[in-house]
Amino acid sequence: MLLIVFMEIAWRARETALNDIRGSPEDSYKMLPRFAYILELNNPGFVVEYKVDVNGRFLYFFMVLYASISCWQHCRSVISIDGTSLKNKYDGTLLSALTLDANDQIFPLVFCVVDSENDSS
Repeated sequence: MLLIVFMEIAWRARETALNDIRGSPEDSYKMLPRFAYILELNNPGFVVEYKVDVNGRFLYFFMVLYASISCWQHCRSVISIDGTSLKNKYDGTLLSALTLDANDQIFPLVFCVVDSENDSS
């Protein structure tokens, strides 16, 4: 019983320290509109879109570099899409679309963070 109490205290201390260093997930999601604005401002041709629902809940964040748009025509006509789970309390998913360029090197096309893998995202 005593060990469980110490583990709980240690876990809360760890979470507090990580939030102090990295910031909280809530703060990160709140910064997305500013992040999108800065990306568009500093990268001409950059496409970024984010969406929240009527309650302000995060739905998705989509971004594609202008280089990916302009070089797509020189790549192979096969697209690979993959996703991985984000390890935080909101359980989002990072999706990416990749292809191969003329030298058979991996070429990133699109990155997207979604609340869950579904058709609406």
